Amino acid sequence: MGMAGVFKTGQSGMNVARAAIATTGHNISNANREGFSRQRVQSAPNETRTAAGSHGYVGSGAIISRIERVNDQYIEKQLRNGAKDLAHFEEKDLVLGQVEDVFNEMHGDGLNRLIATFFNEFRRLSNEPDNEAVRQSVREASQALVGDFHRLRKEVEEVRRHIDARLENYTTEINAISDEIKELNLKINILENSGAPANDLSDKRDVALKKLATYMNLNTHKDNNNNTIVEISGVGPLVTGGRSEKFSTARSPKDDQGKQEGSLDLVSTSSVQAVVTHQIKGGKLGALLEIRDQTLSTIVDRLDDLAYALTNTVNEIHIQGFTRNGLTNVEFFKPISKERAAEFLELSDAVRDNVNNIAAAAMPEAPGDNRIALVISGLQNMRLMNEGNATMDDWYNSIVSDVGVAAAKTKFGLNQQRDIITQLNRMRDQISGVSIDEETANLMQFQHAFDASAKVIQVADEMLKTVLELKR
Repeated sequence: MGMAGVFKTGQSGMNVARAAIATTGHNISNANREGFSRQRVQSAPNETRTAAGSHGYVGSGAIISRIERVNDQYIEKQLRNGAKDLAHFEEKDLVLGQVEDVFNEMHGDGLNRLIATFFNEFRRLSNEPDNEAVRQSVREASQALVGDFHRLRKEVEEVRRHIDARLENYTTEINAISDEIKELNLKINILENSGAPANDLSDKRDVALKKLATYMNLNTHKDNNNNTIVEISGVGPLVTGGRSEKFSTARSPKDDQGKQEGSLDLVSTSSVQAVVTHQIKGGKLGALLEIRDQTLSTIVDRLDDLAYALTNTVNEIHIQGFTRNGLTNVEFFKPISKERAAEFLELSDAVRDNVNNIAAAAMPEAPGDNRIALVISGLQNMRLMNEGNATMDDWYNSIVSDVGVAAAKTKFGLNQQRDIITQLNRMRDQISGVSIDEETANLMQFQHAFDASAKVIQVADEMLKTVLELKR
């Protein structure tokens, strides 16, 4: 190797050290960026050359083989799955909290107390069947009960509408993230085909994939061109190379899987069936659909059952009685069907307009006859619900209890999942995270390597000068 070779050897060392210093600075600059994976320079020996005046071989410095991204794809996959489960519990916790507020009786009389008051007023009427003031109290208690049925039904429907609004917003976000992943696939493919590392773009793609995974169950894998393929479990591909499918929403009729009339369906171009509402599981979308089509639908159905049973049983007895004016066959509530009974429950026009049309007697022209009022008051303790296994109080209490149990279970799962995510992030930080102290130490090491390589060039320059002086 001639003197020029020594110059090149020193220069190669300076190039490697310079690249290492630049990479270390890049790590430090992005230490707090979400999803950033630290990078390091991988160098390799340059090809050896024949030494001048001998048959031996002398090394000719170093070359940069690649800028490596320190990343564990298994941990990234675990983080995506963990983020999906965390988002699922967070979404359920949010909506179930709203449902709990609907049934919160801490700040006033809830339906449970109003039902009890309704029957207690009929019990008072049985003691004073000719007292018009008591009759007015019966009507007021009945109107309060009807109003609370309406309130519960309306507020549950408001929660349902809030869920639909969130679904609509989330479809827009999913489309934006899918497009971002598609664009990153294209950019990464171009860079890698040119031989350049796409480390930062790969980090961005991992972050986008984690965000997308929070919405539903997804499967991801790489194709032969290192493009990330994203598939919706049970539906079809969402992102394939440079193509992304689209989500949208549409209102549709009630179906047999719990979706109510006018609620939003999820529509995707990734499926031949287009409507994929009931195929979406997990994540935010899965949580919202589960609460809307299962939890809320069950609550509404049970409220309707209660309102329907109350209307029918009270009316069946009331029409057999006689009013103060001697009329019979007078209904207390307006007849309703079971569907949307809690929404349409109303006092009959006769009772609403005149409290004397409340029947308390079993016989006409019998002042003091209280038998009808007594029988109606006794309905409170009769097992009229759940095929004769529950009273009206029991039925309503079970609705409130089920909501509370579901909310408590969700909070437990949420706290547990937060601990899992914390653990996974800690594991990722150990592998891919940037340690400022470590990077600072590396800077000093690479600086010394740069200075040493520069010293090689300086020594070679002095040797060359010595040789030139000998020739003079």
